Amino acid sequence: MGLFGWSVVEAGQTFLFGYALAHALDQGFLRGRQGVGLWWLALAAVAVPVGAYGTARVFGAVAALVEPVRDRLVRHVVRGGLATAVRAAARGGGRPADSAVVSRLTHQVEIARDSLGGIVMVLRSFAFTAAGVVAGMIALAPVLLLVVLPPLVAGTALFTLALRPLARRQRDFLAADEAVAEECGALAGGLRDITACGAQRPMAERADRRIADALRASRALATWGVTRTLALAVAGQLPLVLLLTASPWLLSTHRLTPGALLGALAYLTQSLQPALQSLLHTLTTSGTRLTVVLTRLTSPSADTAPAGAEPAVAGPMPAVRPGPDGPAPRGGLGAGRGAPSAAVRVSPRRRGRCSLPGRVG
Repeated sequence: MGLFGWSVVEAGQTFLFGYALAHALDQGFLRGRQGVGLWWLALAAVAVPVGAYGTARVFGAVAALVEPVRDRLVRHVVRGGLATAVRAAARGGGRPADSAVVSRLTHQVEIARDSLGGIVMVLRSFAFTAAGVVAGMIALAPVLLLVVLPPLVAGTALFTLALRPLARRQRDFLAADEAVAEECGALAGGLRDITACGAQRPMAERADRRIADALRASRALATWGVTRTLALAVAGQLPLVLLLTASPWLLSTHRLTPGALLGALAYLTQSLQPALQSLLHTLTTSGTRLTVVLTRLTSPSADTAPAGAEPAVAGPMPAVRPGPDGPAPRGGLGAGRGAPSAAVRVSPRRRGRCSLPGRVG
């Protein structure tokens, strides 16, 4: 049947749940016809395993959609890694192999596949669940849509507008967090040289700037994260509040029956709210991860390095006085640990002063 067909089967269970509950109350229990009421409840119970079977079949259809994307990413990463290795071997110079290809191939590709599958699942689930809820409310009492649809559309639109800035803040936070980790790792590896040159203070100030940037990024992310909670409140909770507020008037004017009210409450609390919450959470987390990982996997810098490219080197730091042990030995930051050489220059004219040209972090 495919993804669409099995999703319709799953949405049919959503529609039948509230519809059967409403008729069980109106045509059965409220009229003293317990048999009719139990029959409607039994119909709703039978629809549950049918919907579960449709959900199980949906996973297979989503896998058939996602796996080709994973295969294309794997081919892209392997082709780029091989091209980079061949160019490095042709240039010579003993450049080490790019070990990041292993991470991209074994970890980041799997993150992309899982995130894409999760996004497809929740988008499909929300779309068909919302369709089942709307169809059920139309069948019970079309006036329910006047209460439920406006806040649902407003909350969804609010989250959609905030999604791009939220993803941008998430990327900034991840970049700042990686910068802090890189800075701390470089400082730990070059601790001997930093101490020998007496550069503890400028290095600490440099690390403090990275940490402050990460703190600002995390606060900005938390500020925009409030929009997800607000959108969930508007789209998921406000329809329930409005329905309960308007129910006395709707019941007194016979625009709504008690069974229809119960069915609408079941639609909102058991179907729409969980689907909406899952949608917002998945798009905020998996959507951002997918964007970041796909950017890393498909960017040209992830596959190739310009011929003759050298690691970025910052300008020389201000000269500082050496430590009590004299000038640092030749070698870069962390030279005592077998790190690549980045020479510490000691001026013959100005003994007692040294500079660290290597870039930390």
